[in-house]
Amino acid sequence: MSAWTEFWRHVCALSLKESRQILRDKSAILVGGILPVLLIILFGYGISFDVKDIRLAVAASETSSAASQYTQALTHNESFSVAVYPSRIEALRALDRFDAEAALIFEKRPDSGEMQLLVNGIDAPRASMVANAVLSTIQNAAGTASTGITVVPRVWFNESVESRWYLVPGLIVVILTMIGTMLTGLVIAREWERGTMEALLATPISPWALLLSKIIPYFALGAFGWLLCVAAAVFWYDVPVRGGFWLITLSSALYLLVSLCIGLVISAATRSQFLSSQIALLASFLPAVILSGFIFDLRCAPAWADTLARLLPPVYFLELLKVGFLTGGMQTLVVKNLLVLAVYAVGLLLLARSLCQKRVRP
Repeated sequence: MSAWTEFWRHVCALSLKESRQILRDKSAILVGGILPVLLIILFGYGISFDVKDIRLAVAASETSSAASQYTQALTHNESFSVAVYPSRIEALRALDRFDAEAALIFEKRPDSGEMQLLVNGIDAPRASMVANAVLSTIQNAAGTASTGITVVPRVWFNESVESRWYLVPGLIVVILTMIGTMLTGLVIAREWERGTMEALLATPISPWALLLSKIIPYFALGAFGWLLCVAAAVFWYDVPVRGGFWLITLSSALYLLVSLCIGLVISAATRSQFLSSQIALLASFLPAVILSGFIFDLRCAPAWADTLARLLPPVYFLELLKVGFLTGGMQTLVVKNLLVLAVYAVGLLLLARSLCQKRVRP
């Protein structure tokens, strides 16, 4: 029997052993199969950047054509819930009682174009979006009336301006990072704590065979969770696939391998299930949420934060998913990011191999 055949015989035997361990360990099935579905449903409906149900108070002490036109434009906009008050004082009282989150007040001479917009600024990001929504609606109405020209905006890549189209690819990044790191973050540490690692080290298996046997079963489990997430994105949230399913699959496979290797490195370095679980959670969730560009635009972040984000793999995977789902094209960006993920995967795999030497550390 050749050495190559013997190597894959060891890999298959250990992979079978690890697969049986997964079937006995219900928590692994929960993390790999059920947790992704729960996260994409809860986050998909719980997080939204769409500005809706804006409670707007409109006050005009005198009736005029301009005031009537603007009020009608705001009323017909589905984003607003407009309440008209006869005076400025009553509109301010509604703002103080939180019956309204913004008040548009026309002065005594509305035809002169003088008006005041007051916005509740407790939630600063929403206050900015509310102010922009009100002003853009007024400007569109004023531009149409004064010039007779109607400006029809066209949004590329997200025609319905649905924040879920932007959020769902980011959720897939977070989910793959978490499940990949958490699935393998305990496997080697568990072997050490249970005393079975010494028995494995006494066998003729190579460190590479040991690593592959830990990666293959959990890669299959993580791929099952990823498939559920993609199915939810396409069939539940109606996110388009414009860049090709091959790009989404290839980039996800590379990134899942990166996440699994991160978990193996943590598990091999700590040899403690408790410590590995804590580090795996911090190493997966925080970078994927904060430093991937998923929620916070890195272009608005300080230079050091943008530089730090570029040193981590989530930002490259998110860019690939945006191309795969929403835009298509961008071959240069696709090739560059795929190469970056491949370098991360190889580097982390070599690092995990160096930590899995066939010797008992003191």
